[in-house]
Amino acid sequence: MKSVEYQTRQLIRAIKHSNVYNQYRRLQIKIFRDEALGKRVNALRKAYFTIQNKPEAPDDMNRLEALDDEYRDILQNSDVREFLTAEQGLAFMMSQMTERIYDSLDMDVSFLDD
Repeated sequence: MKSVEYQTRQLIRAIKHSNVYNQYRRLQIKIFRDEALGKRVNALRKAYFTIQNKPEAPDDMNRLEALDDEYRDILQNSDVREFLTAEQGLAFMMSQMTERIYDSLDMDVSFLDD
């Protein structure tokens, strides 16, 4: 177990040194210095997350378009757009790592498919 813990710490260190993570953190710090902007960005992130992580519904695209309209003011901010893109990249990287770990181990997760 100590070897796994050590390698986990090494992986975390590598993630923290990655360009994707550092760009995300730099933009996060910049945006959230403005408390009002940070609150609006978090509200948008939460709304996106809610729509994207529930079973697909026919009107999801309409909801996403409505969100874009509602938050148009902050979406025109280049830092906000870059932050959301960086966050998406970080989430994708983390998802790929998790998928590779599951795919590499003989752990039965077929119950998730039902």
